[in-house]
Amino acid sequence: MKKVILLVVFISQFLSISAQKITCADSLKVFYTNYFTYDVKLEDVNRLNSLVSLYCTKGFYNAWFEDVYDIGLYDPLTQGSGSTSEDLEFIKKSLSVKKEKDYYLVSFKFHGWQGDINMITVYVYVNADGKISHTKRPSDGYMTPGQL
Repeated sequence: MKKVILLVVFISQFLSISAQKITCADSLKVFYTNYFTYDVKLEDVNRLNSLVSLYCTKGFYNAWFEDVYDIGLYDPLTQGSGSTSEDLEFIKKSLSVKKEKDYYLVSFKFHGWQGDINMITVYVYVNADGKISHTKRPSDGYMTPGQL
């Protein structure tokens, strides 16, 4: 009986871990809320990597990893604007995710260096498997990774 219970617990844990996918605007908002939280805490780099690998395609993960860690200049999920611990709650409260025809429109606000408030918008493309496959910068159409 103990073996059966342990097996059921193991299977349910496995399914909950492996079934991470984006099915609606709310699930993408949960992803972004966690992303910002882990992004602020430098000691949570492993959690941040794990989160992105669970919710994104391998191709997107590789491009994201290169942009964020290898090059270090741009985060395609946030258009390069990282969150700070002082700004985290403000960002989370302003976070908006809206489903459009072919993508999700993700917007959030953060405080700039001079105290001004900036609005960031990112188009997030989710494939049929519920994984983030691409992001697009609305200002110039730059996509990560490459084109659709």
